[in-house]
Amino acid sequence: MRKNIERMIGLTLCMGMLAGCAQTPESSLVRQKGNKALDSYKEADDKDVNMAGNASSADQTTASESTGTSDTAASTDVHPDNASAARTTIRDLINAPETYKSQVTDDTSKLVVNTDAAVEIPDVEKISAISVTPAAVTQDLLDGITDAFFSNAKIYTADSYYVQTKDEIKKKIDELKEDVANGNLDPNNWGTDDNGNLIYDIYDDIDYWENQYESAPETRNLVEGRPAVGVQTYSNTGEVMEDNAFTGIAQLDDGSQYSYRTSSWGAYSLEVRIQKIAQKDGKEIPSDAVWSDYSSSSPYEKPTEKSIGISLDDAKKLAQEKADAMGLDDLNQCGWDYAIQTSIGTDDNSSYLESGYVIYYSRTINGTPLTYTMDAGGALEDMDSTMETWAYENLYFYVNADGIDSMTYCNPYTIGETKTENLNLLPFSEIMNIYEKMMIVTNADNLTYENSRVFNIDRIVLGYARIYEPSTDSHTGLLVPVWDFFGSRKIDSEYDGETYSDTTDWPTWSFLTINAVDGSIIDRSLGY
Repeated sequence: MRKNIERMIGLTLCMGMLAGCAQTPESSLVRQKGNKALDSYKEADDKDVNMAGNASSADQTTASESTGTSDTAASTDVHPDNASAARTTIRDLINAPETYKSQVTDDTSKLVVNTDAAVEIPDVEKISAISVTPAAVTQDLLDGITDAFFSNAKIYTADSYYVQTKDEIKKKIDELKEDVANGNLDPNNWGTDDNGNLIYDIYDDIDYWENQYESAPETRNLVEGRPAVGVQTYSNTGEVMEDNAFTGIAQLDDGSQYSYRTSSWGAYSLEVRIQKIAQKDGKEIPSDAVWSDYSSSSPYEKPTEKSIGISLDDAKKLAQEKADAMGLDDLNQCGWDYAIQTSIGTDDNSSYLESGYVIYYSRTINGTPLTYTMDAGGALEDMDSTMETWAYENLYFYVNADGIDSMTYCNPYTIGETKTENLNLLPFSEIMNIYEKMMIVTNADNLTYENSRVFNIDRIVLGYARIYEPSTDSHTGLLVPVWDFFGSRKIDSEYDGETYSDTTDWPTWSFLTINAVDGSIIDRSLGY
């Protein structure tokens, strides 16, 4: 489900990026990105600071008159006139308030953007532009992950674990033949196609398993293994599909089992996924079980500490213990949400399994964090693109009453040299002007099939994002300061005479990302 969410977000943001090609009265929002943008990333100096302060004061008044009201109280009592006598932070330099409030609508008033938000800015005096590359995948890294989770477990290769013996296959064949004898040619209830033919061909299935029976072993021979650097998988034509590849099953002393997969492929310099597949009592978890961050649109009740069976503090502690054991001391907890685990099953209807927490991690550089969003990045501009892409660094845990149920770790970064030490940032008022205009522009087309769309933005966050230029260099990026806008979105629509309402309020879904240096719109799904 998380991947489906990421695809949906990617489609939404792609439409926003295309719409972002329109120009505001002040300047174009389509500018050079990635390393090519370095020429526009100038060092701030005293002149820049004073200009930013003066421009902010003037623009803020205009913004309040035209778009609503804004709380302009600064985070400190420092005034530009006595800035040299006291510590001057980024908030002071760009004249940003502690909170911001406004409302903008389109011409139809069906699209509404309500903003009543805390303005979160790192307590630093400067923000830099910093080079970043994918970290090398080393054996020490893979061993650290393996030992953190499975130091006392038996790990078997998936190929040896899931191989079926002759007895198991014969049992399956006998069951299928019994279905045929009883006239049950559709035991899975897959139904028929448009021509009335059964989608599932039970006779073909019987033939398949009879062929498998011929080469199946009498007994299962489990083979132990663990991830190793350089192990590759190949396609039928001999092309390398994955590097650093391992798929296995870990059996713990308490009886629980986990699937364990490592791989380097496509947009992922490294992808590690660990997921519990059997409980301590040996009860198997459905193979299609999936965790998802909770949203108000969920058909299930919102989890609580009581329903989960473990406190948030204890869940965070368990996640931190694993992160520490993995040796990931350069990442830190940056947020959380309630989560639910569901299964689709054979009837295509989602069923609730359990609830828990998701704990997010990110890194902080010189006091400025990389803002965590739920977008994985590494998307393509279109399906025909052949560009090599690069997804974001990612670490998150799903925790329930039994402990760590799932962990995902992707694309570790190596932080490189500082390209621009002290970036000159746009005034807060200019960023808000861009935000209010582009929220309307990037969402306007949706009203052709929606009755209304209302955003309620409650967090405005300044932090780092990684951008890059995949067409020229897919393995070198730049950490730049960006503004992200979080909150909720309610959509009302109508279909076949019935009205529908949907509220989306994932805390890590950024509805818009603006480059804090040049005001350009960044598509988080693409990474530029």
